[in-house]
Amino acid sequence: MYVLNGEQVSREEFLAGAPGDSFLERAPMTANTYTEHSPLISDGCGVMKSQVAETRKAIRRHGIQGAAVLDNGQMRFTSRRARKEFLAMRGLVDNDGCFGD
Repeated sequence: MYVLNGEQVSREEFLAGAPGDSFLERAPMTANTYTEHSPLISDGCGVMKSQVAETRKAIRRHGIQGAAVLDNGQMRFTSRRARKEFLAMRGLVDNDGCFGD
């Protein structure tokens, strides 16, 4: 039994796909990424207020672009790479840093 858009169809109809189901006719699905205008603000990756200056120096020393420490200790990421590199710098692994996050 083949179902397409909630209706039973033949195998041939199913394999043909829904009308207008071509990837060329619609925008590609993309992951929700972090950008400069829509950054990820993280408490979990953050540091204590007394560690802000030290963490800013470490980010500069490691050359991590897209990561910034806010004055309250929260981390601001504008890319997945920045999040991954920052956590690697701290010896951590980002379990959500793959294509599905």
